Amino acid sequence: MIGRARTARGFTLIELVVVIAIMAILAVFMVFFLATPVEAYLAQSRRAGLVDSADHVLRSVVADVRTALPSSLRSGGAGSVVAVEMLSIAGVARYYGPGEKSGLPPAQQALEELSIGSADTDFYTLGEFVSMNGAYLAVGTQMTMPGAYSFGSVMTPLPKSFTVSPVGVTVEDAVHFSGAGFDFAPAPDSPTQSVFLVSGPISYLCDTAQHTLQRYSGYTVTAAQPLTDAALMAAGATRGLIAQNVSACTVSIVPAPASGAFDELLILEVTLASSGETLTVFDEAAPEYVP
Repeated sequence: MIGRARTARGFTLIELVVVIAIMAILAVFMVFFLATPVEAYLAQSRRAGLVDSADHVLRSVVADVRTALPSSLRSGGAGSVVAVEMLSIAGVARYYGPGEKSGLPPAQQALEELSIGSADTDFYTLGEFVSMNGAYLAVGTQMTMPGAYSFGSVMTPLPKSFTVSPVGVTVEDAVHFSGAGFDFAPAPDSPTQSVFLVSGPISYLCDTAQHTLQRYSGYTVTAAQPLTDAALMAAGATRGLIAQNVSACTVSIVPAPASGAFDELLILEVTLASSGETLTVFDEAAPEYVP
C-alpha cells in the first residue's frame, strides 16, 4: 500500500501581516479608551496630594501662631527663603499687682504680689501652669514684647532661674526666682496682668528653590532672626517637613492695633504646584492672647 503523504501548513506572510494590523488597531483603541481615565486618575491623585499638603500647612502654622507669645511674630528673607519666627507659650496665668493682696499681712502681701519695675524674688499667679513645660517667663506690653528675643526686662534668660510650685487649695502657683530675683520692667505694666510660660522659639522656612516648607523647634532664642536652614540647625533646631511642591510663598505681619483688642495678624499665602496642577493656600491667624 502506498501511504498518502502529509504536508505541514503554517501561517503565510499575508496572514501574519493581517493579524499584526488587527492587533495594532485594537491597541490604538485600547490606548484611546484607557488614556483619558488613567490621566484623570493621576490628575485627581495629584490634586488630592496638594489638598492634603495645603491642609497640613494650615493646621501646623495656624496652631503655632495661635499659641505664640503676643507680639513675638517676626518675618524675614534670604535668597529663595521666606522665614517666620515666633515664641511658643506653654501656659499663661494672671499675676497679682500692687494692692490686690492688701488684706494679707504685709510680708505675705509682698510675697504674693509682683513688683513691676524692681527685682522681685517671689509672686503668686491666679491659675496654675506648674505642670507645663517651659524655659522662660515673660511679662510685657504690646510695645515691649518684641524685646523678648533679646530678653532684657521682658523675658527671663537661660539658664532657667525660676521654679513654679502649686500653692494648694487656692488654685494658685508660687513663682520663685533664685538669687537677687528678676526685674520685669515693661512700661506701662501688662494691661491684662498676664505672665506667660514660654517653651521656646519656632520657625518656618519656605524655600521656593528647594520647593519645601519646613518647621524648626527646640533651638536657642537669639536677638537676630535666623533665616537659613544652616543657622537654625547650628542653633540646635529639630527640623520637620511640612509640605513639598512649594512654588511661591508670601508672608505679611500686620501690627497689633492700638486698641489692644487683638494681637499681630499673620497673613500667609503659599502656592503648591505639581505637574500642571496648582493650589494656593491663604489664611490669617493671630495669637490667642494679648499682652
